[in-house]
Amino acid sequence: MKNPFTHIAIIGVGLIGGSLGLAIKRGMKGVMISGWDKPEVLRKARTRGAIDVAASSIASAVETADLVILASPTTKILSLLPTVARYVSSHALVTDVGSVKSAIVDSANKLFPHGNFIGGHPMAGIELSGIEAAHPLLFENAVYVFTPLRKTPNTQIKRLSDFLHVLGARVLKLDARTHDTVAAAVSHLPQLTAVALMNVAGKRHKQARKHLQLAAGGFRDLTRIAGSRYDVWDDILKLNRTEILRALELLTKELKAYRSAIGKPRSALRTNFASARKLRNAIPRNMKGFLHTLSDVYVYVQDKPGVLATMTGSLAKAKINIKDMELLKIREGSGGTFRLSFDSPEVSKRAAKILRGKGFEVES
Repeated sequence: MKNPFTHIAIIGVGLIGGSLGLAIKRGMKGVMISGWDKPEVLRKARTRGAIDVAASSIASAVETADLVILASPTTKILSLLPTVARYVSSHALVTDVGSVKSAIVDSANKLFPHGNFIGGHPMAGIELSGIEAAHPLLFENAVYVFTPLRKTPNTQIKRLSDFLHVLGARVLKLDARTHDTVAAAVSHLPQLTAVALMNVAGKRHKQARKHLQLAAGGFRDLTRIAGSRYDVWDDILKLNRTEILRALELLTKELKAYRSAIGKPRSALRTNFASARKLRNAIPRNMKGFLHTLSDVYVYVQDKPGVLATMTGSLAKAKINIKDMELLKIREGSGGTFRLSFDSPEVSKRAAKILRGKGFEVES
């Protein structure tokens, strides 16, 4: 497929911007990337191959670009939008990666009369930050939400969609208000919940804080995102305050109901558990949010050198692609159970047959 863009400007070359640059270089030949950021960040970005040109100003970065990506924190994006709008061509497409969309889209509606702006949010963040943590596969199978303006031409929407598909992302179009409402419940609320859980167990609870080594896999999974830096979330919590407060209120009511139900005969908690289990099982079981359900097999792997290579190598030889992989349980010196996810039940059945032929214990 012909590259939808030939000159891409990335404003802010940190984790997301740097990963975009690396992904573009990996998947598109002949595309020039100019970057704008602090001089030391640009030096690292060039060394890593995420950009070709370190621009000295936003104007020089964007004036000949046919795609401009604002990959800074959300409040920074809002402050940079007027400058980008002033210097970018009306034929170029401008997008961003901010985690809150309404404020950005409202501003862009005024600044881009030709409709050449599409808000964007890659649901692919990790706890690390900076160009040092950038990776070209960050967007593989990640849900990438984009929020066009009312006047954005369909041709521009298709250009961005084609571009994101080349990067391996799964595109989902929403209006900005819906995005912010949903993100408050499925992204921003979990972040605050993880922080609260970690502080309760590690600081508030007098006994638990002395014995955190007892925290099992479930607790680690629930609190994984508690490792995020506050700097990343400050903008989000301010700009999506109304929706986050609404989500917090719903969670508070839910927990109060559970507190009242605990210990009572014929507890309503049985219904809550059943409902939660059903809802959870309906979500595609992978961390990057596939938009269709994958088919899983469970493989027990012994704790021996080369066994993992045998498992993955035998599937690679059969040209079977593992869409997602997760280590569920491990016992040092014994082994562990992996969940392998595949595109369809047919592919998972083939994979299970091959792995059993190699002597692995497999459940499907």
